[in-house]
Amino acid sequence: MFCERKYARRNASKSHDPIQPSMPLSSTRLWQYLAKVAVVAIAYFSSAWIALSLLGLGAEASAIWPPAGIALAALLLWGERVGLGIFLGDFLVMQVLEASWGLGFSSALASTLSALVGAKLLRRFKFSPTLARLRDILALVVLAAIFSPMINATVDIAAQCLVGKLAWQNFWQKWWILWLGDSTAILVITPVLLQVGLASQGLLREQPRRRMVEAGICLSLLGAVSWVVFAGKSSAAIAEYPLEYLPFPFVVWAALRFQTWGAIFASLLVSTLAIAGVIQGVGPFAVQSNSLNQAILLLQTFIAAVTATALFLSAAVSERQRAEKQLRAALKRDRLLAEVALRIRQSLDLEQIFQTTVAEIRTLLAADRVYIACISGNEEAKVVAESVDPCYKSILGCSPESQLLEDIQALFARGNILVADDLRQLETSPVLSEYYQRYRVKATLAVPLIVNNQLLGLLVAHQCSGTRHWQKSEIDLLKQLATQVAIAIQQAQLYQQVQTLNTNLERQVEERTLQLQEKMQEVQKLYEMKTIFLQAVSHDLRTSIMGLLMILKNLGNCPGERISISRPILERIVKSSDRQLTLINALSEDHFSEQRPIVLNCQRLSLRELVEDIIEDWQPLFRQNQATIKNLIPQNLPAAHADSAQLRRVFDNLLTNALKHNPPGINLTIEATLERGMIRCTLTDNGVGMVQQQCEQLFKLYVRNLHNQRLTGIGLGSYQCRQIIEAHRGKIGIDSTPGMGSQFWFTLPLTESTN
Repeated sequence: MFCERKYARRNASKSHDPIQPSMPLSSTRLWQYLAKVAVVAIAYFSSAWIALSLLGLGAEASAIWPPAGIALAALLLWGERVGLGIFLGDFLVMQVLEASWGLGFSSALASTLSALVGAKLLRRFKFSPTLARLRDILALVVLAAIFSPMINATVDIAAQCLVGKLAWQNFWQKWWILWLGDSTAILVITPVLLQVGLASQGLLREQPRRRMVEAGICLSLLGAVSWVVFAGKSSAAIAEYPLEYLPFPFVVWAALRFQTWGAIFASLLVSTLAIAGVIQGVGPFAVQSNSLNQAILLLQTFIAAVTATALFLSAAVSERQRAEKQLRAALKRDRLLAEVALRIRQSLDLEQIFQTTVAEIRTLLAADRVYIACISGNEEAKVVAESVDPCYKSILGCSPESQLLEDIQALFARGNILVADDLRQLETSPVLSEYYQRYRVKATLAVPLIVNNQLLGLLVAHQCSGTRHWQKSEIDLLKQLATQVAIAIQQAQLYQQVQTLNTNLERQVEERTLQLQEKMQEVQKLYEMKTIFLQAVSHDLRTSIMGLLMILKNLGNCPGERISISRPILERIVKSSDRQLTLINALSEDHFSEQRPIVLNCQRLSLRELVEDIIEDWQPLFRQNQATIKNLIPQNLPAAHADSAQLRRVFDNLLTNALKHNPPGINLTIEATLERGMIRCTLTDNGVGMVQQQCEQLFKLYVRNLHNQRLTGIGLGSYQCRQIIEAHRGKIGIDSTPGMGSQFWFTLPLTESTN
């Protein structure tokens, strides 16, 4: 059985990204590891010996220090454990130069540490050795070529000064030469080794033969021009002219046309000839300098500038080409999705939709086989559409065995997709293994067709000619097409159900009509009972409560602090009775307003003056609740056409809600503006606010839910506000955020709009 997982990639990404952290060594790999360490040490020592011998400076720094580039490339390709080879190679170099054991140890440690830091930084920056992205070139230049060589230069030169081999006043001069030597080597040597390493693993695409001819012409012209400028016999005569950048157009040509390969080999060729000229004492850098050290500094700067420019240019071209390729592929995918969706909308012929889909997918993905298998409700499956290369056996119309079907359902029951780049590294059941071997499947991509959590089938792509790395865009495409195919299946099923339902639709309509008539009679009876109840409440209960309220108020007016009952209890009874009477009146008024609309006495009204009167009446309650209120309605606001008494009820209800449902000390603000020929009035507070569900239900009748089930009212105040504003042909609403306060708003017509 398969493990239930989203992506089953067992060959993983190691084969596509050789920059991997070092893994624990096993006994079987020990000899391989020792061989790699030996190769690194030998390569490091040999390149160092060649560089020092050609330059003839002995212990002096070389114009380009190849071991630094070899060390970084080895760590990136083979892992951090081969750093031991760097240490051994550098230590042997120092012993050949007859340096002391301490100086040799410090030099080897500095070189190893510098390479390890550079590799670690590149790995953290997700550096790709293909050098096809600008971020990879930037990381190589800044982290590996500029920063990490500083460690080697600082430790090595400081150690020489401490043992007395070098004077401290020459520290920075030698430091620059050593640092630039490592930097130029990393820029020139490391990319070459990385590309060679990737090519040996088959991870780089081959250049077409017609472009190889162009590459040969380009490099030949570049070599000829560089030889004339830097190392030829005539270079001494033309060295007085600023021609050192004359080969640069050919470097640009190579970078633009051949990207990374062209950039690194063009830079390597120019650097080699420039170094040869300095060694011979000819060329612009040797002639224009007063000393060999100055010539080396100029040469190193030139090599770094040319190489970095070529690499950046090649990466920019590669990114543009990659973006264009992705755009073309995206356009093809979008076209395919649009065509499939259009066919689904225009046709219910599943066979035609399926066949067109598999044919288009196989063409777009360049797969060997693409098919659609449907699973029916009686636990049977069948391949209903297939597009396959003629070299391979067709499976159209085949039905899997029961055990194979069980494995498939177990794998895809939860919507998992299967992505296998190499089926040899994927653990499968014996039945599935036999299926893959029978049809010569090497890599597979399978997406389930699921509707309403039910597995309807599979959309599968097979690669039979060899293993294949399925790109994320290909996986996304198949998932999107699987959704469209599932919709087509569901659409066909729904159509069949509609045809079945049409046969007994009249009978069902008659039954539903009779049921509806019975329900309407029940609703009419309930409405009559509601009317009788409200009439009783509005007459008998109101009369009794009003009488009780009058008695309690008379008792409250008696002089003295003590009466037959305590004053706090009396005040509480009065407040409770007031609230009951208000609710009864509101309930009665709302009921009868359903029978007749609210009658308005509209006239020209100054909204600012109305608000000022309301604020003055509410001052005792504001002081009691420690609340502050600001009236920011402008003086020049046009008059509204409204009923002042009804608007006062709106403001009273809104202010009551603001004080009742917020802690003491809130700040209130009333504003009004013109908006689309209407007056928009807002009441803003900085209280506790409300969630979206409360805002949506606030102005509806009988609001009672989990958020306000503890409230004593029944939501009539807000509901009446909505009735009043809508009677004015306006709108009312609320904008609120929990913890940040609320803003009630409503709109009113202008006086002019009614004329």
